[in-house]
Amino acid sequence: MAGSEHGRKEKATAASAEATPLSEAEQRQIRVLKAVVIGLGVLIVLGLGALLAAVILRGGGTVRGLPAGETMMLPVPAGTTVEGMRLSGQVLALRLKRADGGREIIVIDARRGRVLRRVLLSPADD
Repeated sequence: MAGSEHGRKEKATAASAEATPLSEAEQRQIRVLKAVVIGLGVLIVLGLGALLAAVILRGGGTVRGLPAGETMMLPVPAGTTVEGMRLSGQVLALRLKRADGGREIIVIDARRGRVLRRVLLSPADD
């Protein structure tokens, strides 16, 4: 019986502790914490909305490229030959040997059909 009596005393003490009125400073702290939690919740919702909008605007659009079967003209000096080409995703790299012996790499956006970069290769000075 001593154990059950001890348990009742603990419950009574806990109940009286919960019923103790909060001081003005504690009430102010609780109001501030509630405002902070609500503010952070609003920031999270706004951030997720901005992220969703960015994904929709950047990733959801259609890509306007060359229509199927359309020919792309790429001007190169006369006598230039293609030594190799490599496609990686939507980027095509052409390795060219010019008639004057120089080499060049042309990087093309295969989807849109435009030249992204031309790289002229030259011998290194040792």
